[in-house]
Amino acid sequence: MSAVTLSHSPRPPSRIVAGLLSLLVPGVGHLYAGHGRRGIALFTTFIVLHPILIAGACLLAPTFRALSLFVVAVIAILFLAYLFIVVDAVRLARRGSGTRWYVWLAAIGAAWLFWYAVSLLNPAIKSMVPWQTFSVASTSMQPTLRIGEWLIADKTWFAKNAPARGDLVVYRLPSDNTTIYVKRIVALGGDRIAFRGNRAIVNGVAAAEPFADPGDGKAFLANTPEVTVPPDHLFVAGDNRSNSSDSRVRQHGTVPVKNLVGRATEIFMTDDWERAGLWVGSAAR
Repeated sequence: MSAVTLSHSPRPPSRIVAGLLSLLVPGVGHLYAGHGRRGIALFTTFIVLHPILIAGACLLAPTFRALSLFVVAVIAILFLAYLFIVVDAVRLARRGSGTRWYVWLAAIGAAWLFWYAVSLLNPAIKSMVPWQTFSVASTSMQPTLRIGEWLIADKTWFAKNAPARGDLVVYRLPSDNTTIYVKRIVALGGDRIAFRGNRAIVNGVAAAEPFADPGDGKAFLANTPEVTVPPDHLFVAGDNRSNSSDSRVRQHGTVPVKNLVGRATEIFMTDDWERAGLWVGSAAR
């Protein structure tokens, strides 16, 4: 009686695993399913999308409308790209022969190392984009800006325009260039500036400040002696005059023009959606 040898066909790759791996790293699901070339091609395409999107960001105007449409477009593009890759991996899983676990595991590790290396370039990438968003961390700019809101800043404005009184500016703190502040320009280099009842007196004349909240006219910094702003420096103050650490404080002082990061334009994100897109910069648009 002859022996009969039973052969078992290898178990096909799991569609669920292929889909999950594709969510972790685009293309790895294809590698797991035995379609490595297709996976590499899709991963490369996904990577190429990023510099294209960055180039698009560099062309945007620093406005709420432009940034909002761009964010929606980026989310839609990345979602559709992920969806296609996941569905394609799931569809092909039953047709592949599979790949040993250490191959696709190594691919995940290599991809994550690649993403980490790219993340190190973020500061350089941010410097290329002509706009930037900043969060409001204090109440010093109320009622113009509320704590927790995000504003848009035009980083190219002062390359083409001189600072002006009334500009809402983002700048590096003179005593610590790693700290970013947002305040209002109330006086320029050469101006004489004093405060009476929290109102700015510039060159002997009360400034028109519809944006300012004077608050308590007897507060600690409500009344200051007249000083002259040094050349190439700016005197800044918060719109919430009774609760703002600004150029009236010795530790802050005047701000060198070179410390300007950009001019604020509009509110980008806020809990009160009626304020979304609200212009917060100077009267000059």
